[in-house]
Amino acid sequence: MEVLGTSILAPTPVDAIDLPSLLPSPVSSFPQIQQISPTPFLRNLASSAGPSTDRSLDSLRILTSVSPVSRWSFQAASKPGFEKTSPTTSSPQTSEASARSTSPESRKPAKNVAAVTDIQLSPTIIRQPTQPYDNISLTYFVRRFVSPDEGDGFPGHFSFLPDLYDHYKHGLLETATLSVAQMAAYNQFGGEELRTHSFRNYGRAIRSLQESIQTDSQAVDDKVIATILLLCTFKDISGEGLGDPKEHAPGLFYLLEKRGPAQIGTRRGAELFLLALLRLQIYSFLHEDDTYTDPGAIATVMGLFDPLLRALSMMSRTLSLRHRLSKHMEYVAQSKEEDNPWPHDENKTGPEDEQLLLQECFEMLDQFHVWDQEAPSYWHNTFEGRAAPTVLGEMGSRMTYCDSETACIIILIRSALLILLLTMLAYHSQLRLVQTEDNSHIDLWAECIPILESDVRRAIDDMLTSVPFALGDVDPTGRPTTMLYDGAAAIVIVHSIRLVSHCAYATTDQLQKASEILTRMNSTIGIRSAVGFDVGGYSDPRWAQEQEILRPLASSLMLQCQTLDQAEAGLVCLD
Repeated sequence: MEVLGTSILAPTPVDAIDLPSLLPSPVSSFPQIQQISPTPFLRNLASSAGPSTDRSLDSLRILTSVSPVSRWSFQAASKPGFEKTSPTTSSPQTSEASARSTSPESRKPAKNVAAVTDIQLSPTIIRQPTQPYDNISLTYFVRRFVSPDEGDGFPGHFSFLPDLYDHYKHGLLETATLSVAQMAAYNQFGGEELRTHSFRNYGRAIRSLQESIQTDSQAVDDKVIATILLLCTFKDISGEGLGDPKEHAPGLFYLLEKRGPAQIGTRRGAELFLLALLRLQIYSFLHEDDTYTDPGAIATVMGLFDPLLRALSMMSRTLSLRHRLSKHMEYVAQSKEEDNPWPHDENKTGPEDEQLLLQECFEMLDQFHVWDQEAPSYWHNTFEGRAAPTVLGEMGSRMTYCDSETACIIILIRSALLILLLTMLAYHSQLRLVQTEDNSHIDLWAECIPILESDVRRAIDDMLTSVPFALGDVDPTGRPTTMLYDGAAAIVIVHSIRLVSHCAYATTDQLQKASEILTRMNSTIGIRSAVGFDVGGYSDPRWAQEQEILRPLASSLMLQCQTLDQAEAGLVCLD
């Protein structure tokens, strides 16, 4: 097992580890597993986690170690005659002792000693055969899917987990962590036993969670929120039940509201809130339900003072605008079938509501632009040593290096902008089919379409350019490198890349890059939800329909752009 610690720390991909050669194949091979030393990565991870450093470090040492107690030593100790002395080392003292041991008087006490030995070395003190699998699974999960705590207050991905995890307990958080870790190890190394134990622990975690939320004091505990996030991560890694209507969004929303604004006053609480809000937004997008996007309006209120929280609030408001636009598109389609431009229903929007909705959309676009202008100064003043976000379309031209966490935020904010832009374009394309006296303002709004289409392409460029930084493929000098915890970033951005992979306005090159990124996340990192929106149970009907509506328009636009490029190239040649 020395190989595991060495290969993880070396600058080689984590997936290059040959775990099957390290794990015991039959159960009887368990004693052959040697002790695993805690790695410097885990030691540093625990030492920077907070005030409970000593406890966390001790927990992680045990988490990554296997008891050297061997079943073979137990069997050898209990064999008759095991205590015999070697004949090559005889001496008067040993001969005398040997004579005493073979005398009739000494045989009976010796038998009693053997019996006592059997009692002391009872099999109950030997670890279960699955324990090595658990330790290796936890070690792999922490190394790859948990980002280190940099200490500057910037939220990471489960950076608080080494501090919360208690190896001496098998509580709610520990069971959920083990479930996700076993599934991650199964995706990477195989072994049906890992998968079986993962689902078993997932069920136990669900039952324990239901018991824990019965009382308010336990429900608002950090471990409960962290457990729900781990269970959501389980679905991403396993690919099982992604987008299930029975997801944890309602309960997570309730608990975040219950915890109130004070929860973002600590580093751990702020990270929990950010990760939880991202989960709620993913749920909102997949289910066309913006009920749970902004619990307690915490992000909206605190975003007035914090651009990072403001970015989260903008993402939530974008989803709300998308859902309202989508509903209005349904009304327009229905009115076309009924030959009635505005159905007389008090629950459905009219021309005035439509104008207000469009105005909100354009105001939201302005807020994205303002955020791009204000974010750099905030980053420089608050997060020392981190790269600052750029304005739209300048990631490729101005950014030579970006830390993983900032790159993830850029991808998330650009994905929200992409959702709004594409929804507005789909909305306009459908409204063109309904010509009435009341929507003549659409002609004026249509003048902005080329700008919106240009912003779509620039948003996609920024997202794809940020991925190598997010996954740690580039070091500060611009050279290729490997980041141990690439899975932490991949979990955060996977659904954003899925958007690009099914975008009507994405170029062939962009679609290919997005597909390659998803393939890497799925096959190499082991995130089974990293597939396109058009694949099996992971499809999103609304998003797919919108892209199909936009595809003919996008294709004609691409043809026009190619023609203009060719004409421009011809003029250059003439000059």
